[in-house]
Amino acid sequence: MIAHCRRSLIGCSVAALAFLVHPLMGQATADTTQLGARVVTATRVTGVDTPIPMATTVIEGDDLRARGITFVADALREVPGMMLVQTGSYGSPLSIFLRGGESDDVKVLLDGVPLNVPGGSINLANLTTDNLDRIEIVRGPASVLYGADAVTGVIQLFTRRGGAKTRADFSGEAGTFGTNDLSGHLDGGNGRWSYSATGSRFNSNGTYAFNSGYRNSVGTGSVGYDGGATGKFSVVGKYGDALDHFPTGSDGSATDHNQFTTETSLDVGLDASRAIGRVELSVHGFASRLNSGFQNMQDTPADTNGFGYDANSTGITWRRGGDARLDWHTGIRSLLSVGAGEEYESDNEQSRDVSNFGFGTEVDTASSDANRITRNVYTQFLAAPTPAISLQLGGRLDDNSAFGTYGTWRVGASWRLASYTRVWGAEGTAIKSPTFSQLFANTAFEVGNPGLTPEHSTNSELGVEQRLRGNHTTLRATFFYQKFKDLIQYVSAAPGDPTYVNLGGTRSRGLELSLISVPSRRLSIAAHWTFLSTTVTDTGVSSSAEVEEGQPLVRRPASSGGATAEYHLGPAMVSVTGSWIGPRYDVDFNSFPEARVTLPSYFTADLGVDAPIRRATSRTMGFDLTLRGENLFNAVYQQALGFPGRGRTLLVGGRLSY
Repeated sequence: MIAHCRRSLIGCSVAALAFLVHPLMGQATADTTQLGARVVTATRVTGVDTPIPMATTVIEGDDLRARGITFVADALREVPGMMLVQTGSYGSPLSIFLRGGESDDVKVLLDGVPLNVPGGSINLANLTTDNLDRIEIVRGPASVLYGADAVTGVIQLFTRRGGAKTRADFSGEAGTFGTNDLSGHLDGGNGRWSYSATGSRFNSNGTYAFNSGYRNSVGTGSVGYDGGATGKFSVVGKYGDALDHFPTGSDGSATDHNQFTTETSLDVGLDASRAIGRVELSVHGFASRLNSGFQNMQDTPADTNGFGYDANSTGITWRRGGDARLDWHTGIRSLLSVGAGEEYESDNEQSRDVSNFGFGTEVDTASSDANRITRNVYTQFLAAPTPAISLQLGGRLDDNSAFGTYGTWRVGASWRLASYTRVWGAEGTAIKSPTFSQLFANTAFEVGNPGLTPEHSTNSELGVEQRLRGNHTTLRATFFYQKFKDLIQYVSAAPGDPTYVNLGGTRSRGLELSLISVPSRRLSIAAHWTFLSTTVTDTGVSSSAEVEEGQPLVRRPASSGGATAEYHLGPAMVSVTGSWIGPRYDVDFNSFPEARVTLPSYFTADLGVDAPIRRATSRTMGFDLTLRGENLFNAVYQQALGFPGRGRTLLVGGRLSY
């Protein structure tokens, strides 16, 4: 076994898992146990009850469903530092810019399973809330715990788990744009064992007059066993199948009648842990497969001109891996974690483009098939030397078969000045790995560069938390400053030479403000505001209207924020949300030369109503009437130049529960 572990950390993790699971299966009892402490994304360790020097946000899944929020992206808009940009209707590409970073600088996990493709890119448009227990967001670098691509933060989606009682619900709603949304959920258990299963399907005709349909089907499930002191394990899985028709080109003009994209995903995760005295052994394994496709056939027999008038592409991306971690409670209020892991990534791409620029038909085909392995070791030390002070220190070493070995680190401290006041500070580094195309592409227009290094960032932040007397209101302020360097750029090159190099740099700094207030049992208020300043510090060789030295980055507003108020009237709940996005730069690629333009600010207001008509009992099913209104004042706005945002949307439905 030892020799096998030396050859493969994944094999070592599997062997450790067998050690964990075998005694669990033989020691089941009928005793009822409480659910364990929630996983804290900021530490990867359960049961930590000391303040952590990181900016974090937790969003409850039940609250999102009560407010009628279907998509994860709509929940993230209410998080300080977040800016989300969607280029089109439902299902169109949706990017996230956190603290001024790039759209591929945030790592997204589902119960520990990475959802990003290698290199950090992710389309958030298809992620739904139907089976979420909660969303945990860490703002700031987290490569020490989660490896490459966790540059400006981590978003972790935790699915619902079953309990001792059987629960079931079914919901449906329909409304504007021919939209209908159906979902069903079932969970339960018998004390030790638990299970959970959810299925959903969302359909919409979309916001454009033609070729705008969207369909998204999702199924998730989990099985878990909790043996208390003897250990526990769980297996979770998610399947997604999305189809998005869109008529728009890169400038937002609606001209194409039949192009569409597909995305089929399968994500599986396994966790097991067992405590032996002061030491707990945890094992995590995962597999994630994304099958993406694009197709654009000729609109008519006369459609025979331009670039890619007849085109299709497919891609299959795999991420598989695991890690094992020892958490040692070294003494009073201190914990040392040491872990090691391995991840295998592979990518297979096939494409075909038929073009005609007036000189005859040209057919361009391309294919690539590449893989890489990353092995890592990491450590984290948490301590509270006094009741008022807590510390977090961590370091990590990643060795990638394609681009070498790189280290990251993070240190932070929290100090409670008084019963109602806490200050904290932290500093750390992060890396973002090159994409497979940047490393291995080999086409007429794109040639990979095996000599690329990861992009690097450093981050400093200082936070203050103030609770007002009576403990009904909490104010938080976080200042951050981060620098990005070795950014990978596309460059013109001689035929056969690499078209990607490490050039360029940017920086961002800002202030995140938040308020949470519960002035009464009926009313709760959550508000946030972000002030952001971004600057291009080095354009490398790609100076343009989009990347201009000394100028702000595009699509990042200098000021943005919003607030949500929830009012409970008996068992009924009404929520009102207002969001304001300030002016920001974008680029008009239709002008010659391309030029920067300023997108105006906009304000949207949303409404959610959950009104129980009949409460569920042991003998009868409950029924809730639901109402969701988005952009109630029908604001006209663009998240990206040329792509109008959704107009007023009303959805009415109901939920049966048992």
